[in-house]
Amino acid sequence: MVPLALSVSLLLVLSSLSLKALALQGGSLQALQQRRRLQEDQLMVAAQQLAGQLQRHHGCLLPQADHAWASAACATAGEAQALRAGVAAGQGWRLLHYRPGLSATEGGTRGEGELLLQLEGGGGAAAFGLQWWRPGPDGSPQLLALRERGLRQVMP
Repeated sequence: MVPLALSVSLLLVLSSLSLKALALQGGSLQALQQRRRLQEDQLMVAAQQLAGQLQRHHGCLLPQADHAWASAACATAGEAQALRAGVAAGQGWRLLHYRPGLSATEGGTRGEGELLLQLEGGGGAAAFGLQWWRPGPDGSPQLLALRERGLRQVMP
């Protein structure tokens, strides 16, 4: 009788430990998902901030890769440098790269570019697509859309 009682007690202890381990793992997964959502939100705010600055003040930079911004005629070197980093939603961010792509269409130029932004301190990084349109050779490019292309890395 005693060995049966010990076996049942041991079985109950092991099953309760297993349940506790599952609960802890679930909590850890939930915390990771919450950090991921926060990083996504912070990066989207940063992308919107940068896209807004480009649209309002430096649309001429949309057809150029970010490494050429400092020598662009439409922005000073200081303005181009200021576009490479900022603070959004209380979190610092920096531009890792911007790569544009162009396609000529009847009556203008259509362009798409990819922004890659990273949170300060080695935080998460995400890619965003920009779509823009320049109505003619003398017209300033106008931003049409900003689309999230997803996280590239999530940092704990």
